[in-house]
Amino acid sequence: MSRLRHLGSSLESHWDSLRGSYWFVPSAMALAASALAFALLEVDARLTRIEAIRIPWIQEAGAEGTRALLSTVAGSMITVTGVVFSITIVALTLASSQFGPRLLRNFLRDRGNQLVLGTFVATFLYSLLVLRAVEADRVPHVATAVAFGLAVTSVFVLIWFVHHAASSIQASSIVASVADEIACELPTLFPEELGRATRDADASADVAAPAEGSVRAADVVAASSGYL
Repeated sequence: MSRLRHLGSSLESHWDSLRGSYWFVPSAMALAASALAFALLEVDARLTRIEAIRIPWIQEAGAEGTRALLSTVAGSMITVTGVVFSITIVALTLASSQFGPRLLRNFLRDRGNQLVLGTFVATFLYSLLVLRAVEADRVPHVATAVAFGLAVTSVFVLIWFVHHAASSIQASSIVASVADEIACELPTLFPEELGRATRDADASADVAAPAEGSVRAADVVAASSGYL
């Protein structure tokens, strides 16, 4: 029984470490994008040109125009990914010299940052796979329209990432992330049952009244969590 419990704890620890790694979510999204590309290419192979262009959000285009669109999307996505994340890592490295290495670790474990990288990589890989299937007499209209939608989505994701990265290196955000991490770890490190007898004894003890003429004290209730 203890061996099974130890095995379960070990697997849970490895799974948590895997989920927290920076490559797991982007890799999963890249695989999902590949599966989506193959699935939509199969759908395009079963649809005729007339049936495809009858779909409201699909426009008819030739092979050259489709290749140009997909090449632009794929090239821009890999360029944006390299430039943006390189600049961000440099900025985080400089900021971590003041706030400590925790800043870089929090950036790598942040789920939002992982999803941003996954979106860019998935869009690039999806466009590349669809581009490979474009032929002179066979244009994947549905798959191309989805590639255009992924490109538009990536633009808004880039805007959010720039704001998120700039906010994450501010002192208030760093302190808030440390406080959230401590709040999550406290129940594990210090369970509620720990020290209950001592707290009960302290509660039952007589509390001395403040001396006459001393400064008055009152509870100050904060409307939200924060720091001073």
